[in-house]
Amino acid sequence: MARPTRLYGLQHLRFFAAFAVLAHHILEEAAGSSLAIVPASATRVGACGVDIFFVISGLVMWHTTGGFSAQTSARRFFSRRLTRIFPSYWACVAIMVVLAGSGLAFKHMELDAVGIAESVFLLPPTTSSGLILGVAWTLIYELYFYLVCTVVLCLPWQRLRTLGIVALLAAVPFVLDKLGATAQAQYYGSPLVIEFLLGIALGAIGTHLPELGRRTWQLLLLVCVALFWCASAASPDTATFGLPNSFRWWAWGLPSMLLVALFMQIPDDRNRIGRSLTTLGNASYVLYLTHGFWMNAFAKAIKAGVFHSTFSLYFAAACVACIAVVFALVVHRYLEKPLLSKLDGKRSRLRETAMS
Repeated sequence: MARPTRLYGLQHLRFFAAFAVLAHHILEEAAGSSLAIVPASATRVGACGVDIFFVISGLVMWHTTGGFSAQTSARRFFSRRLTRIFPSYWACVAIMVVLAGSGLAFKHMELDAVGIAESVFLLPPTTSSGLILGVAWTLIYELYFYLVCTVVLCLPWQRLRTLGIVALLAAVPFVLDKLGATAQAQYYGSPLVIEFLLGIALGAIGTHLPELGRRTWQLLLLVCVALFWCASAASPDTATFGLPNSFRWWAWGLPSMLLVALFMQIPDDRNRIGRSLTTLGNASYVLYLTHGFWMNAFAKAIKAGVFHSTFSLYFAAACVACIAVVFALVVHRYLEKPLLSKLDGKRSRLRETAMS
């Protein structure tokens, strides 16, 4: 299998990871019905999509900064990252607040000034109201990663920058705890941040990995899937939302690292399947942010007793998944993509003005 010069396969994997999270949440909602038959281990395994995203994030940080090289502008890096995550996220938060405030949906949601501020700025939640958008807990870590990388890019010692990331990830929770910010210290001190480091390590060694034949690649892919399932089945926790973090970071983090390494070797396929997966991957962030709206509708249908057989329950679940994907594609194509292009153009014009 030829080694690609760009990481085309990551876009494919982004979609698979987002869809895994979508399937996980659909099965969690379906589990609230007396008609549900899917075991807890199968319900929770899709949550590994988050771990895959974290490893991808670390790898992307390595590649977009050229291995945290001196030629990378910290300011430009951080502004590009903020532009990527905040516009779509803020739009979803605004919709959630409007729906909850009007009573049309999410009536259980508590809205208070602190909780709204923490949600808007992606800060660790400290109130009982929690985050407005549930999936935003992963974005808090993403923003944390971006901040750490930005600080490291400001350091003069390029060869020590990777060690600087490790040092900051270890020091920040310790300092916060000493300052009395216990909730924030526990959040940022989660073992899940190690998955980000796994991605950085993969970026550092990626060019030295051996090229795999098709059969070997397929075999290792099956190994990854089996490891995800085995970890889910062996979870010491009976909850369906995922694995305990102390177990999760290696039980799902290491298979995620292997999986990302496999998809790094996927070439730029010009066939219809390759182009379709790339398009779906481009819409994966919107899918991740917006699928909760469809989960809410599905949950309401379950509580209303709409389904009268196990087949109808899971057929509806499959339909909801398809609707969520199509909706994400439409939003990305006609809203997110034009907005990001406009923001990128504006940033380029500001940079040209500053240099003139």
